Amino acid sequence: MDFRNKTFQFFVLLVLGLTWGSSFILMKIGLQAFTAFEVARWRMVFGAAILLPFLLQHWSKISKKTWGWLLAAGFIGSGIPAVLFAAGITRIDSSLAAIINSTAPLFTLLVGLTFFQLKVSWKGALGILIGLAGTVFLIASQRKIHADSSTLYFALMPLLGSICYGFSTNIIKSKLGQQPAMVISGGALFVVGLPALLSLGLDGSVALVFSDPNRQEALYFIALLGFVGTGLAVLVFNYLIKQTTVLFAASVTYLIPVFALIWGWILNEDLNTSVFISMGIIFFGVFLVNLKKKK
Repeated sequence: MDFRNKTFQFFVLLVLGLTWGSSFILMKIGLQAFTAFEVARWRMVFGAAILLPFLLQHWSKISKKTWGWLLAAGFIGSGIPAVLFAAGITRIDSSLAAIINSTAPLFTLLVGLTFFQLKVSWKGALGILIGLAGTVFLIASQRKIHADSSTLYFALMPLLGSICYGFSTNIIKSKLGQQPAMVISGGALFVVGLPALLSLGLDGSVALVFSDPNRQEALYFIALLGFVGTGLAVLVFNYLIKQTTVLFAASVTYLIPVFALIWGWILNEDLNTSVFISMGIIFFGVFLVNLKKKK
């Protein structure tokens, strides 16, 4: 695999969009047999397992201070969002959650401005406001929320997950920027995956899998979500960042909702006009945030 090849870079970007865009529907399938908390924990276990062999190669070089920041990045950037997104799509469409997820770059910038002394141009600030306005419009326009106001809380869960991504991205950039990509990815998943595995064993979830055929079948989809969507995709994404630019890699944000919407259309989810209008507004906000000044 030559990550320096431009054609291959665009191919990888497309595959990442398909992988992460499909992750929402995999969560939906897993929720047919597991609770949201179980789906999130199993996802972390499988994601950590696939990267552990690579992480062990760097283990002796990781300091205690680095482990502390990996713990913060792991829970804020992986563990908590996994629970929030899984819980959210128990009551909202997976395609809606994917579109809300596309606000992550906006919150990354907003958190950086507020807590990490990040500077931003007026275009970036305008992009944040436009993106957030698009998110508000998206949530407010959903018929399910008007029919049942309690659904609003479930729509806000993916939004909180995106805010978590904003914090973790800034933590990684400011506190773990000198670490190899594998240490960041594998270490952050390991500190979440290990307690997740222990808790699954203690509360009987592991034993239930062996006695319930429905859980066994659903676990295959969660394993795919964890191995590919959480573990390998993060590894490939980090390699892509190293060989291209952060802006190029971040453009996967545009592709994730597209594939999620395709899955939603296949599964007859509620895709009204407001969904596409909101997605366009959010994308325009993200575009302004990532817009570089001309030299």
